[in-house]
Amino acid sequence: MTELVGKASIFLHVFAGITTLIVGPIAIFYNFRNAKNHRLAGKIFFYAMLLVCFSAVIGYLKRPEVIFYQFLLGISSIVFIGMITGTRAMLFMKNKATLNVWDWGVALLGVATGIIMMIRAVQNYTDGGELIFSILFGFFGTATLKDGVQSILRIVNFKKIAKQVWYKTHIDNMLGGFTASTTAFTVNIGQSLPWFIQWFGPMLILMPIGFYFNWKLKSGKKTEN
Repeated sequence: MTELVGKASIFLHVFAGITTLIVGPIAIFYNFRNAKNHRLAGKIFFYAMLLVCFSAVIGYLKRPEVIFYQFLLGISSIVFIGMITGTRAMLFMKNKATLNVWDWGVALLGVATGIIMMIRAVQNYTDGGELIFSILFGFFGTATLKDGVQSILRIVNFKKIAKQVWYKTHIDNMLGGFTASTTAFTVNIGQSLPWFIQWFGPMLILMPIGFYFNWKLKSGKKTEN
């Protein structure tokens, strides 16, 4: 039974991951172009990413002592936080939702995840583990802690947050999820590449898209989605 669950989780993980790689670019392409198509692709992307996260947790539970799977658990938590935060931001922008305890929970989860990953980076380094994982834990942990603090500040100042800020939050988090999915792909198929290209290559390639979308927002483009 355990083996069957393991195989099923791997299948779901791969299937959902491939789905995100297909619909992610579609959602990106239709942003600022066609609200209906963007929303449809975005919803598929959202649920596929959640499936990726939950199936990755099952993979971790099978090998909790392996640092690679510990790191993937951290990334899964980051992606989950990003998907919820990004989706909620769009609802806030459209005045279709109000703050609740779950928003606080997700924000605090971000802070906790960031701190734990930073601690794990130090532990791995002092234990003489692979330096690459100390760098990865440290980098993503620091970024996640920063995002978690920003989420708390948005909650505290909820009534003062402009629609444009919520839209930027939506874009940054959803694009971050697609970056994570693309990174997983490059890590799995690009093992002959240097580690920093595997892990940071997709981020560097996709970063200009984020800059472009933020520029569109600052230039006064209406929030159509």
